[in-house]
Amino acid sequence: MNQSIAAGQSRDSERHRSAPRHRALKALLGLAAVAAPFLSLAGFARSAPAPARIARTQNVADSARLHYVSSPGSQLFEEGAATGGLPGKVKVWLNIGATVTGSFTIYASGWSISGHGTGMLHGTGTFASFGGTMTISHGAGRFAHAHGHGGFYGTINRRTYAATVQTTGNLNY
Repeated sequence: MNQSIAAGQSRDSERHRSAPRHRALKALLGLAAVAAPFLSLAGFARSAPAPARIARTQNVADSARLHYVSSPGSQLFEEGAATGGLPGKVKVWLNIGATVTGSFTIYASGWSISGHGTGMLHGTGTFASFGGTMTISHGAGRFAHAHGHGGFYGTINRRTYAATVQTTGNLNY
């Protein structure tokens, strides 16, 4: 009987020593059960954050000498070569009234930038000038996320419709 008492005491002391570990394990499992509806561990592991895109800013000043191509409706369609910070071929659609409004796209090898501008027209003779603001709204290629703003200036020959346009400003991409 001494052996059975000793064996019983041994089992009780083992249970007594493992009780804190057992309680800690139960608490951890209970916490996981409570948190499971709020956390999808499988989904969390699969959804890695998107890599950060480095934003760049460039101060740009471009000029373009444009020649008249056509006038569909009340718009003048002109094109030419842009020189400056973003050299390339430029296409411009202009509406000329008390204000000049226009949209433009500059094209180069593998990229393009588009935007629009508006400015007040000055002068009543053959040559008139305008000045105002422009916004870069989108791009493609390396400028896929392009946006920006700046100045929109130029001159127009009312007889030949030849125009010169300058843009200055900040380009973010």
